[in-house]
Amino acid sequence: MRLADSHNHIHFPECRPDLLAIIDRARKAGVAAMLLVGTDPDDSRKAITIAQQYTGLSATIGIHPQLAGKYTPEGVHNLAGLAGPKVVAVGETGFDLYRTPDTPAQQRELFRAHIELARQLRLPLIIHDRAAHAQTLAVLDEMDGWSLGGVMHCFSGDTDMARAVLDKGFFLSIPGVITYKNAAILAAVARHTPSECLLIETDAPYLSPAPYRGKRNEPAYLVETIRALAAIKKVGLDEIAQMTYENFSRLFLAKRA
Repeated sequence: MRLADSHNHIHFPECRPDLLAIIDRARKAGVAAMLLVGTDPDDSRKAITIAQQYTGLSATIGIHPQLAGKYTPEGVHNLAGLAGPKVVAVGETGFDLYRTPDTPAQQRELFRAHIELARQLRLPLIIHDRAAHAQTLAVLDEMDGWSLGGVMHCFSGDTDMARAVLDKGFFLSIPGVITYKNAAILAAVARHTPSECLLIETDAPYLSPAPYRGKRNEPAYLVETIRALAAIKKVGLDEIAQMTYENFSRLFLAKRA
């Protein structure tokens, strides 16, 4: 199998002590492509630096919506200076009204700035949407962010939300949450989403799949996610692995070739 981890943070401090071992375990597990997602300017630089050192690693530039009280749209536009061959997307961006419910206006302005940056750089979007489905869709509608292409990272909506996103041509990314016993809604979304519209992710070092809950997540554990997804969709492991890998390549790498 060839797997693609469409969203992780293995450049975070939690992974730094054994980063080489993490990458080696991922390779042995079949993870051929990994996207290191930036969450602020310094973090984006770290993601790019690591991605530049390894084949199959790419990076994004972005400011996480939880940091909306700290950064301005100008800070987002300044990220353009980090763009280069290893940068394949803008984000993660969007709304987080679960952990930071007091800054919706600031989050909206940062989100709009990310869409403008993605349009300037001709890159797709990585969307973070937590407890903010209506707000996320509204900004994408207002700014025609849909035309840039992108993915709803760690998708948390229901099948109606999924349908709205898919109708606009975006991908849905399935995290290790799909392995949890209480993931019935996400399982239903995965079941009804065409395979050619799905990506998979670890969000490492967070959201470890069921066999590793309570431990630091890492890209090698993507195998558990693909196993659960294949069972839900009643297809072979190789089939869904290949499809999600091709989807990753189509969204993030085709325009950079």
